[in-house]
Amino acid sequence: MLDQQAASRLEQRTLTLSIYGVVLVAVGSLAYGLFLESDVVILNGIFSLLSLIGGGLNLMAARVVAQPENRRFPYGYSHVEPLVLSVNSFLVLLICLYALINGIERIRAGGNAVSPEGVIVFGLLSGTVSLALWYHDRKVARRINSALVEADACEWLIDFGFSMVTLLGFAVLPLLAEPARGVWALYADPVLVAAMALLAIPMPLAALRRSLREVLLMSAVDDEVTHRLETVMDALSREYDIAHYVHHVVKTGRVRFIELNIVVGPDFTLQTIPEQDRLRERIWNALGLKMEETWLSICLTGEAHWA
Repeated sequence: MLDQQAASRLEQRTLTLSIYGVVLVAVGSLAYGLFLESDVVILNGIFSLLSLIGGGLNLMAARVVAQPENRRFPYGYSHVEPLVLSVNSFLVLLICLYALINGIERIRAGGNAVSPEGVIVFGLLSGTVSLALWYHDRKVARRINSALVEADACEWLIDFGFSMVTLLGFAVLPLLAEPARGVWALYADPVLVAAMALLAIPMPLAALRRSLREVLLMSAVDDEVTHRLETVMDALSREYDIAHYVHHVVKTGRVRFIELNIVVGPDFTLQTIPEQDRLRERIWNALGLKMEETWLSICLTGEAHWA
């Protein structure tokens, strides 16, 4: 298991490699797409350019998040991560919507005939690069539990999907008989643009929803940590004279913020600081979290209005 510094270095190296891959795919797609006059290939290049912006933001966030807390940011920089993910997801969503509208307009305008062989070659090359980088990102993201690398892997997966749909869409041309072959050759390019955009929209939409939840400090209803906290507190309430408790559990980036206010009754037996610290230790052990990824505050009071 990597320590925090080693994980941070691996995260930054992975995102840097991804940026190099994005530059390669973006430049190649735009140049080849303009040569073929293919909207679907140009769309892949535009998507890659947005990925380049997103990759740069992800790398910046990875470096910022690794910095320790200070006087200006006493809780650290974990909030930067969901903020950057929100911006990236929104950019990807915009380009998908733009591609959908552009594809529909091209269909209405009568299609766009392009060289099927050229597009198939593009699909093979682009798909191979995208799949390799997605696999590498996915492996690293699971190893270090990085939302930034996971988001980058998601973008490569969308890029791979674009490449495969493009390849298959033009590869079926020799299997079609006339007049279907002529019609599909004319409309394949804009139809594939619209179809790929429509298929890709749910992915950035889901990522945007998750990251905005963290930016807005919203608690998840089905959060496992909240469930563990409630379980241990219900057990402690039966064991000691605890009238009730109030908790707030939110996750922003890779850090959880947990605030627990315990209202005790007159027969509460843990009166000394060491006894109360042992109570805190029991609660902390039940949560099963890492110290460097958690801010935990536990307050004990006999007055309900302080909870």
